[in-house]
Amino acid sequence: MPLVVYLCEYGTIYGGENSMLSGLNAMQRRGYDVAVACPADGRLPDRLAELDVRPLPFTWTDETGQRLPLEQLRRQLATATTSWKADIVHANSLSVSRILGPVQRPSGARFVGHLRDIIKLNRRVVTDISMLDEIFCVSDATRSFHLEQGLTADKSLVLHNGIDLNEFAPPGVREESLPLQLIYVGQLVMRKGIDVLLEGCRLALAAGADFTLDLYGECHSTKEEARQYLADAQQRVANWQLTDRIRFRGRTDQARQIMQQADILVHAAKQEPWGRVLLEAGACGLPIIATDVGGTREMYPAEEALLVPPDDPEALSAAIGKLCQSPNLRRTMGLHARKRIEQFDIDDYADKLAVQYRKVLRGTVN
Repeated sequence: MPLVVYLCEYGTIYGGENSMLSGLNAMQRRGYDVAVACPADGRLPDRLAELDVRPLPFTWTDETGQRLPLEQLRRQLATATTSWKADIVHANSLSVSRILGPVQRPSGARFVGHLRDIIKLNRRVVTDISMLDEIFCVSDATRSFHLEQGLTADKSLVLHNGIDLNEFAPPGVREESLPLQLIYVGQLVMRKGIDVLLEGCRLALAAGADFTLDLYGECHSTKEEARQYLADAQQRVANWQLTDRIRFRGRTDQARQIMQQADILVHAAKQEPWGRVLLEAGACGLPIIATDVGGTREMYPAEEALLVPPDDPEALSAAIGKLCQSPNLRRTMGLHARKRIEQFDIDDYADKLAVQYRKVLRGTVN
């Protein structure tokens, strides 16, 4: 049974980790032994225990919490990958893919990586990533962006993340009452457009839309500018005297239940390669308002969601008002979103990934 070790830089759980976690048991059912190398602290090891997946402690930082120098990490990875006796080491992020690419491989081992970000890279980073045996991009938008930066074409392909359609499913009855409940689920950081989201909601409320907005998430960055961004957002709501309408709920582990009980999901990201929360919301039959960036139109190409330009609170406000005014539109969009996301079942994803693993192990990529 081939062993695949998934390599994670953090012990936290966000979109990329949830996408990985959703597929681990599916890969086990396809004849792969799986393990996850990650820091010993954080929620990720606990979640692995729940899934009966073996954790492999790996430390990326020094005693002060600073990431170790690049070449030191690569030496440690060379030693660790030899001791794991893995057939495939799968870097679960762009950052880890860059670190893993040039690492000396143990005899017979293959290294692959996942690109889940659309960000500008320098030539050295692109070269490092291109040294992997295969590179999975979460959307056409992600792959195209990185190809333009020089990513190798012959070892990269698109592999859309999947979702468990039994776990994330519409409620038996979606009961609505005024005010409607709008939700945001995700990190509370600048790239998610929280400032635009809040301003769009303020404008929609001023125009007469009757709703509340609950924001579920946190800012995990320790950078002062990120902390200040969130503090400013919260203060803005207070200054508007809208704390009864716009509420910061903090981190949640109940995303599915929240989506099944909500009326609309709003997402104002400035960039979104293949938004996990948009998959989850669509699978739950929730009508969606999102920005037309990255892979979002790839996910919802035929108006299964209301897509608006990024950094445009007026357009976001208009979309909110449109959905709030029409129960029929909300119901129709929820049905269409679910139908669309049924194309991204986790078992289909696992089948495709298993095919690529077999090609990598045979050395017949492409």
